[in-house]
Amino acid sequence: MECPNIIRQLRKQAGLSQEALAVEAGITVSLLTKYERGEVRRPSLVCSRKLAKVLALRLDVSEEKLLLQIAEGFECHPSHDTSA
Repeated sequence: MECPNIIRQLRKQAGLSQEALAVEAGITVSLLTKYERGEVRRPSLVCSRKLAKVLALRLDVSEEKLLLQIAEGFECHPSHDTSA
């Protein structure tokens, strides 16, 4: 079961492009794209905090709430099955 990408959802709710969010958070657009495509299993805590800080200001919610949403959103995705 595929879950919606939480970072993409939050970015769109905040009305930000990938480039704008990446620049404001101090990460590369390439890394943000990988998060949104699910190519990275889970963002590092440092990157999650950077993203949450920017998004919290835009969405007028607490940074801690967004950190939890990001963590839970990535927990939703099942691990890739490497047995075969």
